[in-house]
Amino acid sequence: MKLALIAASALLIALPAAANQFDQLRQIEQQTKQAEAAAQAERMREAAAAQARADAREEAARRERAAAQQIAQQRANEKRAVQEAEQKRLRNREESFEDELRALELEERRLALQAKRARAARANDYIDAELRQQAAQTDVIQSEADSARNVTSGAKALLEDAGEAEVNRSKRLFD
Repeated sequence: MKLALIAASALLIALPAAANQFDQLRQIEQQTKQAEAAAQAERMREAAAAQARADAREEAARRERAAAQQIAQQRANEKRAVQEAEQKRLRNREESFEDELRALELEERRLALQAKRARAARANDYIDAELRQQAAQTDVIQSEADSARNVTSGAKALLEDAGEAEVNRSKRLFD
């Protein structure tokens, strides 16, 4: 606007005083229009430059947001990968623990089966010992019976021999 006034003033001074007033007015009007057009063009150029700067700032902000979003996505992916790795480690740990428990259970079952087999084998030993004890008792009873029979048969033989001796003695007395 200042430029337009300066231009208009310069034109007014430079115009010859003798010129026709209408020509002067038309020239002033044209100069004013040119000055207004120049001012309008300057304003449009400044507006375009401001718009370009705003667009550049918006583009830079958009790039920053995109970069921040990409970094956030990358961090989220890394965090997810760490969590998945931790979950996999825990799963493997739990699976190995369960494998050890199964192995321990199998070992316990084997030991229980061995204990049952040992008890069964010992049961046979106990049965055999019991049978031997009964056989020994039977032998003792048989021996006692034999000795009692021998004692009675010895006593019988003694009594018979004593009776015979008495008979023989009495025969000798009478003979």
